[in-house]
Amino acid sequence: MTPWPVLLLYVYGALLIVGGVMGYVKAKSVPSVAAGVICGLIAFLLGANYTWHDAPYAALVLALVLIFLMGRRYLRTRKAMPALLIVGLSVIVVLAQLYVLIFIGPGHDPL
Repeated sequence: MTPWPVLLLYVYGALLIVGGVMGYVKAKSVPSVAAGVICGLIAFLLGANYTWHDAPYAALVLALVLIFLMGRRYLRTRKAMPALLIVGLSVIVVLAQLYVLIFIGPGHDPL
């Protein structure tokens, strides 16, 4: 059975990749597809290696960076999609990683 924080990172990674591809399809935005695929693959990699001591910290940093960047994008453009969707998903990931770091501890299997 896959631990819930790992499953969350897999879903997060998949949504980041799909969002980047959608940005490319709709607006021919190469930066969108590059950022979505890179961030999504990082989330997948962190999920696959979640018992690595620094994985929850790295996932926390990834989500915080995306909150900052996409929050700025929303404030600049006032377009909710995709910025607020990524911010909302990233907040969920931040809360999950904080839970793991505070109550379970890094490097442990979070069942």
